[in-house]
Amino acid sequence: LLLVVLLLVQGGIAHCKAYCCKSSHGFNLLDRLLGSAMTVVFVFIPSLVRTTFGLFACVTVDTPTAEPSCAAAVGKYWIFDMGQQCFQGYHAWWAFGLGVPLLVVLCLVLPVAIAAFTLHNRSALNTPTFRKHYGFLYGQYKASCCFWEAVVLLQTMLLVAAAVFGFTVGPAFQTLIVSALLVATLVLLITVKPHYHRQMGNLASQNIGCLLFTSLVALSLSIVDVARDDQQ
Repeated sequence: LLLVVLLLVQGGIAHCKAYCCKSSHGFNLLDRLLGSAMTVVFVFIPSLVRTTFGLFACVTVDTPTAEPSCAAAVGKYWIFDMGQQCFQGYHAWWAFGLGVPLLVVLCLVLPVAIAAFTLHNRSALNTPTFRKHYGFLYGQYKASCCFWEAVVLLQTMLLVAAAVFGFTVGPAFQTLIVSALLVATLVLLITVKPHYHRQMGNLASQNIGCLLFTSLVALSLSIVDVARDDQQ
């Protein structure tokens, strides 16, 4: 809804400017709206992905037990509504009606579209008009790695998935999964070196390194907690 409102506002402003100036020189409404839409999507993509994955996130409450014990809530329940069993009732409508299309669009269509769009327009990357509208997609990368924003998007989705679904395997394994993803990201950055400026590449590697250090500290603390619980 917010995306639609912003696009309508920008479209109205651009149309008024073109009408007042009585000229359409340099005015391409479709390009402007597309660039704005992609910018808004990139701003909200982590929240969108987290919400989408959350539509499929379930937790086991009780397990079947022998008499005389009685499990009150056997099965898996939706984390957004712990009174609703997973893929039963209205949750099935949310998961399959909204979750599956969003998964396809966010996790498959969007990265492929970004990669295909930048590679298809590789010859126009340095033109002023194209850079003005879509430079945020490739401006910090080499021409040979103009698609790298799609890789970053996939990395973000994997980290969000680990955060959303990792609780089912416990905090220690969840932190280990996140650490493994960060190591893979760091190795990829160091190996490919996609950034146009070396300083930008160093900064990105340092950021991933700081996140990895924090994740390893959290992993060590969680292991200590598990060992303490086992001793008790």
